Amino acid sequence: MKKRLWIISLAVLAAIWIFKVPAWAQTPTAYVRSLLDQVMEIQNNPGMDTKERARAIHRIIEQNFDFPMMARDALGPAYGQIGAGPRQEFTHIFSYLFQDSYTRLVLNFLKRENVEYQRENRDGTRARVETAIVRPNERIPVTYLIHTASQGWILYDVIVDGVSILNNYRVQFGQVIKTKSFSYLLEKMKEQRRAVE
Repeated sequence: MKKRLWIISLAVLAAIWIFKVPAWAQTPTAYVRSLLDQVMEIQNNPGMDTKERARAIHRIIEQNFDFPMMARDALGPAYGQIGAGPRQEFTHIFSYLFQDSYTRLVLNFLKRENVEYQRENRDGTRARVETAIVRPNERIPVTYLIHTASQGWILYDVIVDGVSILNNYRVQFGQVIKTKSFSYLLEKMKEQRRAVE
């Protein structure tokens, strides 16, 4: 009986392994493609209304971006000059605002686009996946920057038509901190969060 139970357990584990390939076992391009396929499927699902689509896309973004790393990079040198409590609060609010704005960007921007997967470059634990959104009269280059984490590949920046989303935040936050203060920035972000909740 024990032997039979052990064989069944082994078979179940094997099935999980076969059907749920870890993100780190995929190539960087396959990882990005699977995310975009999920988003497109949500966007083109006639059974979902706008709120349901937004919630589903929000979940994908929440699970596939490295927010602690992004928050650290977005603050630049200021990150090392603030305490653990304010850092944690900033990371939490930054994550929420990013998820909200990126969800709206995806909802408004990606519909039934034709995505070309052009090339990937790997450098140790980091990778760059270059794609292009092809429309009848335009071609928009989109590059996804990813790295490995405990759960596998995870995004930390998206570059749209040469503009890095993370660098945009870094510049804006840096200007506010330089002319005002980190506390002022955090307060403004709290206000923005209250406005979108």
